[in-house]
Amino acid sequence: MGQLKKIVLMSYILSAGVSAYANAFEIKEKQKADSIVTIVSVENNAQGVFPKSAQAVLEGLEVNGYYRFITNYRDMSVIYPHLENNKRNIFVGDDSQIPQLMLNIKGFASSKTSFGTDLYMWAPMTGLGQTENVKGLNLGVNLFGNFNTSFGTFNVRTGGINWHLLSPFTFQANKGYNRYSLFERNPWDPNTPSMDSRYVDFFNSGAINQDQRWGNQAFQGLIIDGAQLPNDFAFSLMTGKTQFDGGVLALPNNSFGGKLTKFYKQHQNAISANSFNNNTYLDSLAKNTTGFSVHTLEITHYIERLKIWAEIGMGNTHINQNYTKYGEAISIKLAYPIADQFPTEIHFYRVSPRVFNNNAVFINSSIQQSVQTNSNLTQAVLIPVSSAILPIGQLANNRQGIEINSQLNFGRLKNSIGYSSSMELENLSPGITYSHAFNSLALSRFWRWGFPSNVGPYKNLNKIYRNVFETLNITDINPATGLPNQKKYFNTLEINSKYKTILANKDLYLFYLGSFNSVQNFSSMSSLKDGGLLVFTERALVRNYCHQIESYYVINPKLIWNNYLSFERIIANYQTAIDVQSSRPKNQTGYSFATGLDIQLSKSAGLYLRQRWMDYQDSSYANDQYKGFETTVEVKMFF
Repeated sequence: MGQLKKIVLMSYILSAGVSAYANAFEIKEKQKADSIVTIVSVENNAQGVFPKSAQAVLEGLEVNGYYRFITNYRDMSVIYPHLENNKRNIFVGDDSQIPQLMLNIKGFASSKTSFGTDLYMWAPMTGLGQTENVKGLNLGVNLFGNFNTSFGTFNVRTGGINWHLLSPFTFQANKGYNRYSLFERNPWDPNTPSMDSRYVDFFNSGAINQDQRWGNQAFQGLIIDGAQLPNDFAFSLMTGKTQFDGGVLALPNNSFGGKLTKFYKQHQNAISANSFNNNTYLDSLAKNTTGFSVHTLEITHYIERLKIWAEIGMGNTHINQNYTKYGEAISIKLAYPIADQFPTEIHFYRVSPRVFNNNAVFINSSIQQSVQTNSNLTQAVLIPVSSAILPIGQLANNRQGIEINSQLNFGRLKNSIGYSSSMELENLSPGITYSHAFNSLALSRFWRWGFPSNVGPYKNLNKIYRNVFETLNITDINPATGLPNQKKYFNTLEINSKYKTILANKDLYLFYLGSFNSVQNFSSMSSLKDGGLLVFTERALVRNYCHQIESYYVINPKLIWNNYLSFERIIANYQTAIDVQSSRPKNQTGYSFATGLDIQLSKSAGLYLRQRWMDYQDSSYANDQYKGFETTVEVKMFF
């Protein structure tokens, strides 16, 4: 029996060996046949449908971007007359012309040369069907080059739209002092690895993550930067056009400028010569032109811990080679930590009404620039915004003043405080403009698709990007000229307080933002009985007070509960326009309460829910009121 088992086992092993050899022979013969077929196929097919080896993959190409879904539902019990038949509205998509899908493509021609482009897709869902499914380029196609030489480092950018800056008075956007609400999300807000990092960063440093556009202006054309040059020099040159000067119009226009910088004291200090200029044709026959020029000197100098920054220059405008006189542009900042722990900055500025540059940190309040015409299109390059109530840090021409900003920290309580006192240089405008901070985004959604002027129940509202500003006219004017008889004086106080505590073993952040403004036809310091720093009495042409309180409760690293409460009062006196029926000036009161959740769906995706209730009324102007709520749902994913 044992012998029989051995025989059976040997037979099984022999059978398995023969089978394995047969399979191996069959595979080898099949591979040889496939190889012959491949060769024959390649010989008989010039296109090489069946190549012998895999082709090399495409290298040196990067693709990233984002997807953003946002929908908004509005339900109003009281609304402006133009929306009376549309009190309930559901809207899918961002009406701020922000794409829903963006692809950023970057390719490398070599280690020193690359290109960049993008592709966006946007379906605004206006009811026009397939024709509204928009896709195309956002920033265009750009070519970049970075070259290191023994003489210096040079960077070249040309093509579509690039983000760049020179100096505040020549080519730069206003950055402000980081006093703002975090509750409403911006289209460009990123996702963060931890959902609470947005609020942690704001509490710790007073700022949040911003993209490359922050503080920069858009420019299309050629930009050449040089750094690490002999004797510690650097330069920047640019020629092309901006979004404000010509934009997408086909008429010839050109903006050009640059800066030359000399560093000293181990690159800690610097002095620069800056210039920015524009020439624009007003008609297709190239007979009428307009433009402006700004030239400045800029210095940054440290004396131990005292930082001195100044930019001093001049600017003018021209129409058809007729040049205005130059006006002064002066900005001086002194920064020093008082008592070694309270960083404080004092800012003196003066910008002449003859200085114009809509690519700088100051806005135009005095010069009505000419318009361009292109076929049937007429586009105003820039319309003056009258005498505006502005946040601290935002300058205007035809104004001089002083700003004081300080950071006062006491343990977990951090306070950013700013005060501004300014006055007009010439009495050029009978209007005063201001924004409604507490419902600015919700109010802007009352007018979709575009930025209309002179809208609202009393034709005194103007929509701008994600905001609306209101115009109030004064009555003490010269009948012959239509200009006010007196100059206006402006006072602003801003307080941003932040506090962190623990509730049920979870982090809780509490933020307060207060803004107090007054405009009058006399200096507030000349009449201390009216308030001194601010005018709190009815002698002020208009008083604007706004309080915003926010809380952010970190339930866990992937879930944040947000809450928002605001109150606003705007009161004008009888030196301003009054309502025909009530015979009273503006007297506006607004409330807003909101709640929401930040939910982390994955490492690169987030869900953001917002629910806002609004109640606003002008007791003097019967039609200026609205009441209701809106719900916003946003999903954003980066890849």
